[in-house]
Amino acid sequence: MKDMTVPDLHGKLAVVTGASDGIGLRLAERLARVGADVVLPVRNAAKGAAALERIRADAPGAKVSTRVLDLASLASVADLADTLLAEGRPVDLLINNAE
Repeated sequence: MKDMTVPDLHGKLAVVTGASDGIGLRLAERLARVGADVVLPVRNAAKGAAALERIRADAPGAKVSTRVLDLASLASVADLADTLLAEGRPVDLLINNAE
């Protein structure tokens, strides 16, 4: 796969669903390397923790965190939206990768 140029994203908030493995994880790693604050909404806390560890190893100093999300539950989606709103930061980049 050819590498592509991604602009500096310091100070930007990126939310990547499905980022505990596969393409989503690779996207989250890439965004973290260019300075984005990355949120990984995950259903499985253990997979989320493993993804955080991998991203931090790939991008030391990365600002990356997880939040709870079960896309099969509209209540869970609403809870995540409420959480992100309460944090007071606009979502600059949303990647809906999860199935």
